[in-house]
Amino acid sequence: MHPTALEMEKNSAAMLLQALSSLLKEEDAQRVDLAHLLHKDMAGGLVACASLGEMMRHELANGCDTASVGKLLSSLDSTLRQTLQLVRDMTEKQFPPVLKAFGLHVALQQLVRNVGENFAGSLVLHISGDEPSFDLTSRLNLFRIMQALLKHCVRFANTSWVEVTCRASAEKLEITIDHDGGDSIWKETGAGSEMAVIEARCALLGSRMQVMGAGPGGSSRLCLMALPSAPQSAA
Repeated sequence: MHPTALEMEKNSAAMLLQALSSLLKEEDAQRVDLAHLLHKDMAGGLVACASLGEMMRHELANGCDTASVGKLLSSLDSTLRQTLQLVRDMTEKQFPPVLKAFGLHVALQQLVRNVGENFAGSLVLHISGDEPSFDLTSRLNLFRIMQALLKHCVRFANTSWVEVTCRASAEKLEITIDHDGGDSIWKETGAGSEMAVIEARCALLGSRMQVMGAGPGGSSRLCLMALPSAPQSAA
């Protein structure tokens, strides 16, 4: 029995609501983390720097020796460096600077290295061609899609290898992710919400994604195609 138009509409609405709910949950979690870092670590570092500056002024006003000022200056320098590193880390989480400076390909190389550090199996990346002219928002969207897909692939114990291939040209970017985790990893508990978010990002980008079997041995393939003209024309 084929679903009615009303049932199909309800299913589509449910998927959209699921994607929206997941995106909002993710955004709220990021806001909480960012607020915590700003309040505790960033503000704490700046307060410490201000206090050290006041101590130095007090010491100088009271004719302290050079060694005392040198110790305070060393502490100030260390605190400033720690606070600057925190700013870099926060920026990296919001928008990896490498995306703007060097493009998506280099950002994906960095992503594969980072994800691979926590993966006991093999995670490799192949890149060919020059990437299309994506704007910065589209680059970030593509990066978030790949970040979610790779983290999802390596999360499951039955995945021992993942191979990512990027083929780029001026007209399009084609990405395939082959892995031995099987199609079941996309049907596990919680995967629906993650896939809904990924599909929502694909829709925003104007890209297509497909999960399918690929060859013997239980390997699976996920294909993603992105066209730079879609987001640019929408603007």
